Amino acid sequence: MIIGYVAGEGLLHRAHPFTSLTIAAGVTLLAFALPGTLSPWVLAGMLVVLAVAAGLTGAVVTTLVFSAPLWVFLGIIYGVFGTDWAVAAVYAGRISAILLAFLLALAAVHPGRLVDALVARRVSFAIAYLLAATLQAVPRLQHRAATILEAQRCRGLRTGGSPWRRIRSIVPLAIPLVQGALAEADDRAVALEVRGAVSGCARTPLSPPRDHLLDRVVRWGTVLVVLAAVVLRVVT
Repeated sequence: MIIGYVAGEGLLHRAHPFTSLTIAAGVTLLAFALPGTLSPWVLAGMLVVLAVAAGLTGAVVTTLVFSAPLWVFLGIIYGVFGTDWAVAAVYAGRISAILLAFLLALAAVHPGRLVDALVARRVSFAIAYLLAATLQAVPRLQHRAATILEAQRCRGLRTGGSPWRRIRSIVPLAIPLVQGALAEADDRAVALEVRGAVSGCARTPLSPPRDHLLDRVVRWGTVLVVLAAVVLRVVT
């Protein structure tokens, strides 16, 4: 589901990679720092507007799919049994805002551009590659799992039916997935070593992303808003 909206040339795709990551981190902090029951939902609403403007409506759909069961669970725990709907609303809003923020960052930040941006700031290539590989982990595992599932179904594997049959079908899917991930990790390690990634030498990015004035304004504005919210929370 995530892979379906990664590609694109929208507003966030053209922004500097640090901008999307700063927004995601800022939303995470603001979701806990801002007072009031509706504050997390206001953040989530602002992110929905940003997602629509950036052409990343798939992130909103994914957030709804994963958040809806949690909303029901929180409503039952805090609303039905605890009779405190405000707490349920706050937690549900925080989860939704944080999840949507990081899905937007995952969809907008291309790993290659992130590596170039980090290397341009003199960050170690090993650290830059680790961050880029982390961003790629979920989409790559999803793609690999879908490929393995199709291959196993062609070989006669049945994934439907009774709960016991579904549990038994996990083993033929999980083992190739883990083995493939480990083999890919070894291949990448060898490829990086051959290319001198572990030599410690400074690298020069071929095409570092441009850091526009608007990007810097958004990043510093996010930092200032977070600091103001934290100070306000401590004072009050």
